[in-house]
Amino acid sequence: MQKLIFVLLLALAFGCKVKPGAKGGSCEVMGTVKDFSDLDGCGLLIELESGQLLNPVTLPEGVVLKDKQAIRFGYKKVDDMMSACMREQAFVQVTCLEVVSSSETGTPPCVDTTNPFAVPWMDKAIDKHNPTQVIKFQFGGKWGYLYKAIPTAYLYDCEGKLLCETKGDESDECHQLYLNRFNKGKVIWQGEGVWD
Repeated sequence: MQKLIFVLLLALAFGCKVKPGAKGGSCEVMGTVKDFSDLDGCGLLIELESGQLLNPVTLPEGVVLKDKQAIRFGYKKVDDMMSACMREQAFVQVTCLEVVSSSETGTPPCVDTTNPFAVPWMDKAIDKHNPTQVIKFQFGGKWGYLYKAIPTAYLYDCEGKLLCETKGDESDECHQLYLNRFNKGKVIWQGEGVWD
């Protein structure tokens, strides 16, 4: 911890440059807080879905990170910094942060993915429903995933909760509550033998 404070003071003394990260200041990036304090000079890092590790050198006021938190956040990359940890790929200034779930709540994290096989509950839903397509929708600031199987389609929220089932009738409850309100979705997985 003392090393991290020393590095931060050095960076401030030499006038570190800050440039926008890939997502700028918007709170759209999903990550998981991981504790690397068992490694020399390391502490809490943020792991992105890609596996990239970010070192959060500044946080919004009042924010406290905890191990195993799933978070949605925004950031700006901070150049000209070094640490003794050397596990991180970038240093970041966290511009906004929302805790999606933590180990205390037991709620699975909200998933924003284009690879359903990388998410355990999504992989199980593919095995269970044997869909021809998985379509991703954005709604309410989160995401929904429609597993189009024959004859029934299954709509899940981003945490793996089954919202509804439909046989394609646009007047049914699933369409009225959700599907008719969504913009066009994006096919993130397609089974064999199905063409657009």
